[in-house]
Amino acid sequence: MYDRVDLHIHTFYSDGLNSPAEILEIVRSKKLRAFAVCDHDNLQGYREIKRLLKADDPELISGVELSAGKGTEDIHLLGYFIDTENPALTGALADFREKRNRRGEIMLSKLKMMGVDIPLELVKEIAGNSAIGRPHVADALLRIGAVKSYDAAFGKYIGDKSPAYVPKENMSPAEAIAFIHGAGGLAVLAHPGIGDVSRFINDLVPVGLDGIEVYHPNHNSQHRARYKKIAQEHNLLITGGSDFHGRDGKYGLIGSEPVAHNILESLKARYNLRNRGLH
Repeated sequence: MYDRVDLHIHTFYSDGLNSPAEILEIVRSKKLRAFAVCDHDNLQGYREIKRLLKADDPELISGVELSAGKGTEDIHLLGYFIDTENPALTGALADFREKRNRRGEIMLSKLKMMGVDIPLELVKEIAGNSAIGRPHVADALLRIGAVKSYDAAFGKYIGDKSPAYVPKENMSPAEAIAFIHGAGGLAVLAHPGIGDVSRFINDLVPVGLDGIEVYHPNHNSQHRARYKKIAQEHNLLITGGSDFHGRDGKYGLIGSEPVAHNILESLKARYNLRNRGLH
């Protein structure tokens, strides 16, 4: 077993392609010491893997990924060591999955007005167990031949500045952090190098941010050095993971980021300190 961990993996319960059972098999093959499933607005992937675990399997950490921000802001916050049965959190996640599905339907209406008619049933079939997201609409555009590549679907139709784009109905970053803390977890800013959301760190620290995802496939050595320095300045934890989705060109392979086990131990120490006396 290697000293490496992967703290950011997606299943088909959000926008990944692999089932929880498939994720567990990959994790086993990589001989990781620990891993975290962080699906968007969904805890079912974590629950399924937890039921499949054997005594000698890598350690599974509970996780979730929440979207936050106003307007076109898209700030992703990872919650670690959360109580996956916390009523406030599970209620909020159910509400957001419903909003994601409504958003998907509006995108399809916009596409239809542009002459691109995608049956809702097709997108639901692609989404499977997940709420509808842009990756599922992109896959549908590919299937009907409206585009020749996944990236072209975003560039031509559903990217942030494209004609069929519909913004998410997000909670504020402070609300997202409060939900994570309310469920006993630690709140970490995901992939700050994507969309330069690192510019929000100074606003997130006063409302309880616990850490920064330093190791991510989209971060080069300069990014990592910068985010480590910021974390040190604000007494923030550092984390990392592959952000695996199982899609070509979508971030990294499981276990691909150099995230050492001592990073997880630091998270555990902060978690234990935060929750001391609450159990």
